[in-house]
Amino acid sequence: MTIPSYDQTSPSSIEEFGKRLLGNTLRKTPGVREIPQEYLEETPGAQTKGYFGTIIERYYYGIDPGNQPCSPDFKEAGVELKTNALETRKKGLSAKERLVFQMIDYDGIIHESFETSCFMVKSRLMMLISNMFQRERNLVDAVIRIASLLDFNKLPITDQQIIREDWTTIAEKVRRGQAHQLSGSDTTYLEACTKGVDSAQRVPQPIGNELAKPRAFALKSGYVTSLVRGYLKDDLRHLESDEQLAITVASEIETKGFEATIIGKFAPFLGLGIDDIEARLGVELNQQSKSFRAILALKIAKLIMGVTTRKIAEFERAGITIKTMLVNEDGLPYQHMSFPAFRYMGEGSVMMEEWDAAEGDPEEFEVEVDGYEMPRFKRILEEQKFLFVVFKNDGGNQTLNNVMFWSMPKDDIETLVRPVWQQTRDAISTGTLEMLPKTSFNQVCHVRPHGRNAADTLPTPHNGDQPKKSFWLDKRYIQAQILLASNDSR
Repeated sequence: MTIPSYDQTSPSSIEEFGKRLLGNTLRKTPGVREIPQEYLEETPGAQTKGYFGTIIERYYYGIDPGNQPCSPDFKEAGVELKTNALETRKKGLSAKERLVFQMIDYDGIIHESFETSCFMVKSRLMMLISNMFQRERNLVDAVIRIASLLDFNKLPITDQQIIREDWTTIAEKVRRGQAHQLSGSDTTYLEACTKGVDSAQRVPQPIGNELAKPRAFALKSGYVTSLVRGYLKDDLRHLESDEQLAITVASEIETKGFEATIIGKFAPFLGLGIDDIEARLGVELNQQSKSFRAILALKIAKLIMGVTTRKIAEFERAGITIKTMLVNEDGLPYQHMSFPAFRYMGEGSVMMEEWDAAEGDPEEFEVEVDGYEMPRFKRILEEQKFLFVVFKNDGGNQTLNNVMFWSMPKDDIETLVRPVWQQTRDAISTGTLEMLPKTSFNQVCHVRPHGRNAADTLPTPHNGDQPKKSFWLDKRYIQAQILLASNDSR
């Protein structure tokens, strides 16, 4: 068999060679080196993470770069080879998972600048090869949809600035001796994700005595999806874009930062009453509706950000959720903060979770190891950022009182949320549902009903069908967090 050649020193040659795979599979593409039997029979799963990339490296491109933390796979061309999986969702073709890069060198990053960092040296030019995910199909039979060279310098300038800000946020946290407090919710597009098969693993950091989890740089799945759809725009041209950018001037991000830029756009509406806001928006909403404030907040956001589409692009890419709340004159929310309902048993249930479950390679959002996975509630708190839009009830007049970004402090997740999750799991497993944590448990987090009505139920291991429930953050805790953030911003 004649194996086609390419120039390993030329980015364009590497890309053109990769394009031979488009619309084809590794098994059927002519000229692929002989793939060992062990790889021919493998299907996607937690235990085979990275196999597709290994096959592409060794048996298609014929390279074996090994682990080079500060050198790209094609060293002479300055190109890093990355692979990922795509899947079809209701909203269209999407990245199945975040795109993980090299490990973060805690000792090295404190001495780096963004432009000369190992991250940029290794990842400025990236050859991305994406296949279609099918759970039962062998990896070598997955159809390849993308084979394109991604150049950081050719990304939209606002994307470049946000990624630069994200890298700086991570580096600064390490410089302050806070590597153990890094979280996916710290940043917008580029995150520091946990990496390793043992969730208990800890490593030293250069400043302070606290040990930290090993972490790697990764582009969030929402942002990878935006890249995917950009490179498949010819295939998807029949679909109208349903999102627009909120920030189109990169200098705003450079001078103020992403979060401050977004919050600053709300300034003209702060202090206005509901009627005045509706007048400015030119709308008249049903103020008795449960979703009234949520609809109003989204309309404000779209107006001030110049967004006419259904979604705000940066929020979709970063996994930012707008949460509206009404507080009393003392700043206490009238309601606790809810999260999605959980299952009592079966696949994806609390019973199939372990707080310290081995995380495997975190490129896949739902990682199962030995039948257990990290709690969904924990993942949301660690990875999601919220935009709080706070209305205040002052003598019966509701005004827009505050707008702030918030994510739960990592220490609070471990020390305050973990006991609630553990008691919930114990109560379900023993059939003692009366022991589910109530608001008095620690005044931070508790469990309460979260169904449409009493008939909205799910099966339990010992108690038959029971009303749907979910985890909630206590309104007193939210009040304290808003107050803390307000004091910090002064």
